Amino acid sequence: MAKPLEQNMGPEAMQRATGRTHEQWRALLVEAGARDWAHAAIATYLVEIHGVDGWWAQGITVDFEQAIKGRLPGQRADGTFSASKTATIPGEPLDAWALVATVVTGRQGEAHGQNLQASQPNVRWRLADGTRLAAAVQGRNKSGIPVNLTWEKLPTAEAAQLAHAEMVDMLAEARHGHA
Repeated sequence: MAKPLEQNMGPEAMQRATGRTHEQWRALLVEAGARDWAHAAIATYLVEIHGVDGWWAQGITVDFEQAIKGRLPGQRADGTFSASKTATIPGEPLDAWALVATVVTGRQGEAHGQNLQASQPNVRWRLADGTRLAAAVQGRNKSGIPVNLTWEKLPTAEAAQLAHAEMVDMLAEARHGHA
């Protein structure tokens, strides 16, 4: 299960990068009236009024929504959930991509798009249940090629847990397919 953002973005890192702690940002946003604002409005406010870098503004916004507005870990601003899993596969980038794409296609059907020329080659599936699944190849590390699977538009936290388990299984199958 996804962890609350504060567990992934520690208080020391937040303080160093933004000049404020999680609690200080939460108090500032409550005072500004952000309980009633949409996700994009909060992030824009942080960037435009407080000069926060866009990446950190997103993190502060998600933290605020989780701590104050009841957003669950793994939940997107639209109320759906997402899950992701990365595994390293030995070999070359496009070979790792092909192994994962073959496994996912075997389980989920044909992809609706791919981009092999991107800096992170990727393939995307729109599934019959309305969810979306994507695989992206990342840069080589010491062990091989990290490949990330991300499943979006999941209706519940429980569905995200099941999707995570399925992605673990698909990546293991792809890794096993490497000769």
